[in-house]
Amino acid sequence: MRLSLRVISLIAALGVIAKGAYAQPSRADSAGAVAAVEQFHGALASADSARAMSLLADDVMILESGAIQTRSDYLGGHLNADMKASQGSKGVRTVIKATVVGDAAYIVAKTVTPPTGTDPAATGSESAELMVLSRVSGVWKIRAVHWSSRRRRA
Repeated sequence: MRLSLRVISLIAALGVIAKGAYAQPSRADSAGAVAAVEQFHGALASADSARAMSLLADDVMILESGAIQTRSDYLGGHLNADMKASQGSKGVRTVIKATVVGDAAYIVAKTVTPPTGTDPAATGSESAELMVLSRVSGVWKIRAVHWSSRRRRA
């Protein structure tokens, strides 16, 4: 009986230790990751390519419209189009979920853009975004981006 009480106590103590080792991330953790993504979008909107690229990890992968781009592909190609589109965008971006697990995070967001022009049948668009980040020496870097969009349903 004494042995089983000791075993139960030991198991309970190990559970407390393990729970402390895998503590839930703080709100500051997710806020920092979200802030890095917001800074990236801000850099695109202000056409600050140097700032935008500084927020991307060296091995970032960008998935958009069926294409997979490396950091150099993005810098030499679609970055300029993203900056131009962001400058005039009237879209409203909403973070749906921010999850941090250790030094990794993912942010899910949605952007709703109203119709432009005079076409009465225009519905605007909806975009979905997934960003995966990692924290190295306290700094969040974007390691993967996945963007998809569609016309809004009327």
